[in-house]
Amino acid sequence: MDNGSTDATATVAAELGARVVREPIPSRARARNCGARAANSGLHACTDADCVPDRRWLESLLDCADRAPLVAGQVRTRVRSDPNAIERFELLWRFDQEAWVPQGWAATANLLIHADAYEAVGGFDPAYRHYTEDADFCLRAGRAGFPLGYSASAIVEHQGEEKLWPFIRRGFMHGYGSNQAFHRIGAGYRAWHEPAPALFGDRALRTIGHSPDRFSRREWRAMARLARLSYCARMTGSIWAELVRAR
Repeated sequence: MDNGSTDATATVAAELGARVVREPIPSRARARNCGARAANSGLHACTDADCVPDRRWLESLLDCADRAPLVAGQVRTRVRSDPNAIERFELLWRFDQEAWVPQGWAATANLLIHADAYEAVGGFDPAYRHYTEDADFCLRAGRAGFPLGYSASAIVEHQGEEKLWPFIRRGFMHGYGSNQAFHRIGAGYRAWHEPAPALFGDRALRTIGHSPDRFSRREWRAMARLARLSYCARMTGSIWAELVRAR
């Protein structure tokens, strides 16, 4: 899938014999819908451009395809051997598919979808400008009678953020998309409506399920600062979504 890329990946793939499907408008939802339209299989397997699937990823997904109409696989956050503070924070909160599945949603970084379920819910919603189109899809599928399962054996690694600006930008987009989902399907959250984690001490870090007993004092303070910064970015994205009336 070439979704408005600016490097030579599509050219290299085509030269090596791959069929390259193109969606010129940059959009995760549009790209996935384009790929599904081009497919002729009864199953769709999704991952992301910054993911590295395990060698047995597709085989593992096929082995568990009969568990549910949608099956989420395990996503491991990939960082360097000597991770900086941002990478260490990424390891604390990114991609807990096993915990998300009982809530009815998962990331398309690792998701198997039966084609009939995809068609029944009309695919991914292209109204999502940033993230959250995957949670939206899973929740709509569940409401339509297509539940979500989980497989720990189908594994991909997702690159964690290393630098401050991409880290902040991702938080902004998560806040924007979640706020949009609140209005579109009554799910998600409006971070601007709950400002306390951005304002008070280590509340943002506790909000994502951590406590100081497993950290050194220095590390807890560092992670708490990044958690507050991330939540501030989410609040900003949420506020912006309200201002532009993202629905």
